Amino acid sequence: MMDRLRSCLLAVFALVSLAASEAPQASKPNIVFVLVDDWGYADVGFRNPAIKSPMFDELKSTGVLLDRHYVFKYCSPSRASLMSGRWPHHAHQWNIVPQTVPLGLNLNFTAMPAKLKQAGYSTHMIGKWHLGLKSEDYLPVNRGFDTMTGFLTGGEDHNTQKVQCGTDFWTNKAPDSRNGTYDAYTYRDVVDEIFDSHNEEDPFFLYLSLHNVHSPFEAPDDWVDLYPANSTCKQRRIYQAMVSVADNVTALVVQHLKAKGMWDSTLFVVSADNGGAPCGGSNYPLKGAKGTFFEGGVRSLAFANGGLLPEKMKGTSVEGYIHIADWYPTFCGLAGVDPTDTGPGKFPVDGVDVWPLLTGAATQSTHEEILLGFNFTEADPDQGAIIVGDYKLVVGQQKGQCDFLMHSPLDYPCTQGPTLPDCNPNCLYNIKADPRETSDLYHSEPVIAKQLLARYMKYSEEPRDQQDQGYHNQHTLPNAASVACPYFAAHGGYWRPWLSGGQ
Repeated sequence: MMDRLRSCLLAVFALVSLAASEAPQASKPNIVFVLVDDWGYADVGFRNPAIKSPMFDELKSTGVLLDRHYVFKYCSPSRASLMSGRWPHHAHQWNIVPQTVPLGLNLNFTAMPAKLKQAGYSTHMIGKWHLGLKSEDYLPVNRGFDTMTGFLTGGEDHNTQKVQCGTDFWTNKAPDSRNGTYDAYTYRDVVDEIFDSHNEEDPFFLYLSLHNVHSPFEAPDDWVDLYPANSTCKQRRIYQAMVSVADNVTALVVQHLKAKGMWDSTLFVVSADNGGAPCGGSNYPLKGAKGTFFEGGVRSLAFANGGLLPEKMKGTSVEGYIHIADWYPTFCGLAGVDPTDTGPGKFPVDGVDVWPLLTGAATQSTHEEILLGFNFTEADPDQGAIIVGDYKLVVGQQKGQCDFLMHSPLDYPCTQGPTLPDCNPNCLYNIKADPRETSDLYHSEPVIAKQLLARYMKYSEEPRDQQDQGYHNQHTLPNAASVACPYFAAHGGYWRPWLSGGQ
């Protein structure tokens, strides 16, 4: 009798084991990355009660604050780091201004969405690209995105989508006629369209690259009216409304994820692309603003949420260093695809997988150093920054303007504040003990200063043209406006790739 029972149990166990082995593997997680343009470190409700941002506040309070998340000091290089996994100077360090300079994200690189497509992801982009458009090869749909709706340049009128010599509004491989509407409203419609057509069983990647809160400062009256008329100056009041609009679009994405039952398997990351712009955003209590390597320019407002995060991490703060380039290997790791991207004309991926930081398995970054920027133009040949341990070396004068009026924990009266001392020639800060960068240690700690400068200068041994595709010789690069603008005028007045048909 016992032998018969044992045989039955073994048979049942064998069937269960077979079923388990044949069962489909757990689905790959959904990934959403929201990038808010020129968003100040203090321009959110949980740091400034003057700002109305209920969704951002909820995502932070029930998620993980990424309190030492670093980016480049302005727009396009941060995006290049995100999409390539490289330090900015290994991807590019220009802002593609004027817009028709024929440059973009190095075509040798395998961009993040292309990596995720290798893992079977549906990949979508909404908003600002700013990584090249001179030829069709640079379009987002040719870098790995299944769909893209937004604009190709770096900034435009929010209501008309006009910039310089044309209208810039694009879907996939053609101009989009939905221009003339406040851009974030169109982005909300596109969010609806993407989720309505998505099969929730398929892994999903959304890059929501919002134009808010980048200048020009424009917002619909309904949003501006949320803020008292005399609470601050007109420009700042509009800026506040733009934050609320960005919050609203983000909330719509969260609602769709939850309605389709996707939230529990989602990692949802929100970050600024750089610090708040001078005379616009507030980076309190950090020193500096967009355009400087001070903390106010490169330490971004950032947090993560989603059901993929362990319960124990919700409502916590991660103090380990994270660079925007780290999301490339992190997302690849979650998708189960190799983040390696080597070959001729490529620097290896610099980012590291920060999933252990997000899960609490680690408390410190595995970066030996974070290179925030290196020797980035011929006009400023000695300007950059590097973080090693607790210390940050800022190289060269930062030439910050309008600084530094953001010294109030709430809002400010929009008047010029004191000018802070600049670096001459360099600055050294203990950013753990002195996050506001008030005590320059460059002369009082010469040994540490020398060590960090040596680590910074080792990057001078790399091939210079490979670092920035020749942009350090920017005076030799053609400004293609004489070709591009007539080409736009002859093709409906829209910004579009011009080298394929314009020369």
